[in-house]
Amino acid sequence: MLLAGSVPSSLPETFYRTIAESCIRKNIPLAVDTSGKALKELLDYPLYLIKPNKEELEDLFDVTIGSREETAAYARKLVDGGCEQVIVSLGGEGAVYVDRYQTLYAEAPKGKVINTVGAGDSMVAGFLASKEKQLDTEEVFRTSVACGSATAFDSDLCTRNNIDALYESITIHQGGKN
Repeated sequence: MLLAGSVPSSLPETFYRTIAESCIRKNIPLAVDTSGKALKELLDYPLYLIKPNKEELEDLFDVTIGSREETAAYARKLVDGGCEQVIVSLGGEGAVYVDRYQTLYAEAPKGKVINTVGAGDSMVAGFLASKEKQLDTEEVFRTSVACGSATAFDSDLCTRNNIDALYESITIHQGGKN
């Protein structure tokens, strides 16, 4: 199950928590791509994936983050708090992936950013779809970054051809073990 975006004003403020509790009861993995109060409240639950961007991560911890290593350290705090995996998108600076076993850094591929709307959503979709295929973590992360970048480099959502064209150009670096 994926909870993304803001809770619509037509729904109760507790809507995401209600869904999270239902997922836990039914043993359904829960991925989250939201921000602010909704994200903070969901941290009380065991989450499969959280995908904040750098600004959302800074807001979550009320800090200013200056490097990818600091980004990884704060993502690691989310993992230590019970989240299985965290991807932090850094726009033109790439992305960071953290789970309890490893930290990975992705360099952003070269390209002209046309529209960032939907890039984070595409990143999450690429990650979840790749996980379903049981690819290794590095491949899953690379695909995720390719999907987000392909959307940012287009006036619409990414296409398979654009994802494939970017995939090999994305460099992944190993960080420290957690």
